[in-house]
Amino acid sequence: MRARHIPVALAAALVQQATADGSPLRVEVFTLSTVPLTNVRGATVSYVDAVELLEQHLSANLPADPRQAQALAAQRMAALGPQLRARAGAAAAGLARAAQLGVDQVPAVVFDGRWVVYGMTDIDAARRVFDTKARQLGTKR
Repeated sequence: MRARHIPVALAAALVQQATADGSPLRVEVFTLSTVPLTNVRGATVSYVDAVELLEQHLSANLPADPRQAQALAAQRMAALGPQLRARAGAAAAGLARAAQLGVDQVPAVVFDGRWVVYGMTDIDAARRVFDTKARQLGTKR
């Protein structure tokens, strides 16, 4: 399912703050590591540039000789050990989830996998935009 793309300026959404069983709305944030976020409590944050950053870290200042470069990259990967696998897995999963939802710019705050607000870095502010719009539209809460 693709998320409905909603620019902050329009803030048009039909949002419920709780699902039918009363559980809280799921909030996913997709951003770059260079974009500071605030008030992310309870939200899942995925950095869409995490794979690229990991590749940059592993390949930084490698020697021109392919054998030496391969050996140094292998050393770096070994030094990270299980952390490398966890970081790579989380990075790939976040990027895949963004693609699955159809997120095409960041920052993006996705509510319940169905609605998205682009351009907001204060996640509580994004929640308030949706709360306000839901009340205006008379959406069930």
